[in-house]
Amino acid sequence: MKRFLWLGCVLFFYLICSGCGDTFRPIILPNPPTFPNPAATHTVVSINDNGAVVQGSAMVIDVSGDSVAGLPNVDVHPVHAVQQSGSAVLVLNQAVTGTGTATSPCLATVNQQVVEVCPSLTLLNFFGTSVNTSSIVLPVYSSPNFVAVAPSAATAYVTLPTYLSPTPPGTTIAPSVAAINTTTKAATIIPVGSTPAANPYALAVTPDNSKLYVANKGDGTIDAFNTQDLSTRGINGSLSSPPIWLSARSDSQAVYVLETNGTLDYISITSSSGSDTLLPSTVSTPGATYMVYDGNKNKLYIPWLNQSVSPAQGELTIVDVSQSVPQQLATIVIPAFTSPGISGSVPAIASAVTVLPDESQAYVGSYAMLPTNISITSVSGASGTGTFAYTQTSGQTLIPGMSITVTGTDVPNVVDFDGTYIVSAIVSGTTACPGTCFQAPTATSGTWPPQGTTGPASGTGNNIFPQVTVVNLLSNTIAVPAIVIPGFAAYDAFCATTRFRLTMAAAGDSSRAYLASCDGGMVNIILTATESYIENQPAPASTRNTSPPGPQNFPQNPVFLLAGP
Repeated sequence: MKRFLWLGCVLFFYLICSGCGDTFRPIILPNPPTFPNPAATHTVVSINDNGAVVQGSAMVIDVSGDSVAGLPNVDVHPVHAVQQSGSAVLVLNQAVTGTGTATSPCLATVNQQVVEVCPSLTLLNFFGTSVNTSSIVLPVYSSPNFVAVAPSAATAYVTLPTYLSPTPPGTTIAPSVAAINTTTKAATIIPVGSTPAANPYALAVTPDNSKLYVANKGDGTIDAFNTQDLSTRGINGSLSSPPIWLSARSDSQAVYVLETNGTLDYISITSSSGSDTLLPSTVSTPGATYMVYDGNKNKLYIPWLNQSVSPAQGELTIVDVSQSVPQQLATIVIPAFTSPGISGSVPAIASAVTVLPDESQAYVGSYAMLPTNISITSVSGASGTGTFAYTQTSGQTLIPGMSITVTGTDVPNVVDFDGTYIVSAIVSGTTACPGTCFQAPTATSGTWPPQGTTGPASGTGNNIFPQVTVVNLLSNTIAVPAIVIPGFAAYDAFCATTRFRLTMAAAGDSSRAYLASCDGGMVNIILTATESYIENQPAPASTRNTSPPGPQNFPQNPVFLLAGP
C-alpha cells in the first residue's frame, strides 16, 4: 500500500512539473482596444488678437459644459498655435514691430503697464481646464508666422521671416527657423531660403520627430533638415509655384505640399542619408490656402473657392494619401448663400474644415460677404446718437449690428457724419423719423443737410455671413446643406488680412464642432447629434472701441482655433 502511495505522489509531482514547463498552450487574445486620439479630449482653444500693443488671449472652452473654462493672456498679436502634448499648447505671437525703445526693444508701456512686445512663444500648460502660462522671447523684429512640433517632442520650430543676422549686427535680413527647446528655452537658428525675401511660411515635422520641412513662400523653395543634428537634406524635383502649406503623413514617409497655384505635390522621404524626391500629383485646388490631414484615414481635406466656373462656388476636395501617389476621392460643392434682398445667390467662400475624431463627418466653414446699399436723405444727431433717414437701394436688408460706411455728408465748416458705423437700431413711423431710419453711436451732433444746401449721401456695408456644411465621409456627400449661424459679423478690416478668417475644430468625443469667426469675435458651437447650432462664446472684450467710439468695445478677433487638451 505504501508503495502505491509513493508512486501516486511521484505521478502527482510529475504532472505539476510538466504543467509548469515551456509547453506552448494557445491563448485567445481579445481584440486590442482602439485608444482615443489624445490630441483633443476636453477643450477647444481660441487664440484671440487684441490689437495695438495689448496682450491677446486664449479662450479655453470646456467641451462638456459648453462654457468658458479659462481666459489666460498670451502676448501681443498671436498668429498661430499648435498642441504640443496632452497638457500643453504653444501659441506663437508676432508682436508689433518698432513699438519698443532703443534701450528696451521688447518692452512697451501700455495703460501704465509694461507689456512684452517682442515676438514670443507662449506656453499654455493645462491642469484639467486650469491653465498656467510662461513665455519664451524670440528674436526682435523677426515676424514669426508659424509654429510646428512633433507629438510630445520637447523641440518646437518657429519661422522667422525677417530675422536680422547678428553679423553685421542688425543690418541684414536672414530668413530663418528657430529650433526651440521648450524646457530649457534654448534656441538654435537655422538659415532657410535662398534670398532675403524667402519668407518661410509653413512647417511640417514628421511624426517620428526625425525630419523638418520648411515652405519658403517668398522664393518658391522647400528646405529639409534632419532634426537630430539640424543637417540639411537634399530634395530632388521642383515646384511649379510657391509653397504655402505642408502636411506630414502619419508614417513619416511622405510630406504633402500645397502650392499657391493649387497644385498638390508630395515629397517621398528616403532614408536619413539620401535625398528626398518631390513629385506632382493630379490634384489641383486653385486658391486654396491650407489643408487638414486626417492621420487615421490618411486623407487630406482642402477647402477652396473655385473661380474657374461661373458662378464661382465653394468646394471641399478630399484626397486619399494612403498610397504613394495622392488620389482625389471627391470634390463636394458647398451650397451658395441665398438671402432676402440679394438677387440670385452668392458663392459660399469655403475657408475652414474639421473632421470628427470618429471620422464619420467633416464640417466645412464658409462665409459670404453680402453687400448693403442705401441712399441717405437726412441725418440728425443728439446725445451721441445719429439718426440716418434712408431708403434701401440694393443688397442685404439693413438690421441692427451691421456695419455701414456713410459718405457724402461732409459739409465744409458745418457738419460731417461721414464714417463707419455699427447700426444700433432701425426706427420708422416716429416724429423724428416718419420714414425709415437707422441709428448708430456717433461723436458728431448736428443736422444734415443745413437749410439751403443739398447733396447726395449714401451708405455701403459689407457684412460677413457664416454657415457650416456637413459632409458624410462614408459616402462623400452633403449630409446637411447649411447649418446657419444666427446673425452675421460686421466686416473687420483686420480680419480681411489675417491668415485664418474662419477656423474650425472638433471635440475629442465627436460631440461638437466649433467655428471661430475673426470678424464676429466669437466661437460658434454645433451639436453633432442633431447637426444644429446651439450657442456661441464671445471672445473677451477688446481694447479697441467701436468706430465711431461707442458704449461697448468690440470682442477680440479669434485668429486661430484648435482642439486642446
